[in-house]
Amino acid sequence: MALELLQLILALVLLFFLPGWTLINALFPRKGELDREYDALYRITLGIVMSIVVVILYGFGLNSLGVQSSGFGYFNPGNLWAGLTVITVAFFLLGWWRGAYPFVGRLHPKLSRMPPPDKHSMAAELEHDKTTLAKLRELATERERLRRRIKDYERRISLHSGEAKEHYGRQRDDARSRLREVDAALKALEKARAEELYGA
Repeated sequence: MALELLQLILALVLLFFLPGWTLINALFPRKGELDREYDALYRITLGIVMSIVVVILYGFGLNSLGVQSSGFGYFNPGNLWAGLTVITVAFFLLGWWRGAYPFVGRLHPKLSRMPPPDKHSMAAELEHDKTTLAKLRELATERERLRRRIKDYERRISLHSGEAKEHYGRQRDDARSRLREVDAALKALEKARAEELYGA
């Protein structure tokens, strides 16, 4: 009796809650993303609704497979248990990947995943600034490297003659061309950042 009751409870949870709840967490991984005050209530409610949708769509999929030789379709308890369990696990893994379950990090630090920051939050701004600064630093480093190479090529040109001089001349011209590209990229990046910050 107790085993049957446990099976019934597990079946109801799998049918009417877990698939939709894990789907909602995968779609909205940040806490408070659905509602600042009643986020948990929204997740539970939408989880129930989306579970019904998932079960209906999965049932249509099973029925579309046709009729077995026994005369019954593929819509049976075994396929329901297996399919909904696989779907729930897939949604859970997707939600974990997007950072919806920070408590998993307690099992092992490598399992810890942070949800992506809201694009209008300060964390997103800082991440964007970090990316922009990294690009600026990379371009500035390349510019200095090209300037040093150009000076070195000019020194070699003054020391050599004939084919060697022509070779270093071509190398210098290529470096100058690349330097102009880097300078243009730097100016474009600085202009874009100024427009973001000041709207100018």
